[in-house]
Amino acid sequence: MALIRDLYAIEADIRGNDPATRLAVRQERSAPILARIDTWLSHHRARASAKSPLGEALAYIAKYRNGLGRFLTDGRVELDSNTVERTIRPIALNRKNALNRKNALFAS
Repeated sequence: MALIRDLYAIEADIRGNDPATRLAVRQERSAPILARIDTWLSHHRARASAKSPLGEALAYIAKYRNGLGRFLTDGRVELDSNTVERTIRPIALNRKNALNRKNALFAS
């Protein structure tokens, strides 16, 4: 968790900078952290049973690992999709509420 916290701290430091600057900082500061995460993941996957809950969680992380590294190759890409999710949440909630009202009207 500390390594992921460090990645988010770096992102907070570079937020608002142009993509080229963000990319340079990420390659300098975030790439080594991601390499440490890879080492940690490999070490723990080798020790955990693949059928255990921990083994399944580690396999899930490994499956999506390449997507995590994408932010190291493009300064425009965010570390996560939280900003987009917050933006579309009202639209999704509005749609859900409209469907619930429609179903309530037909059930009456």
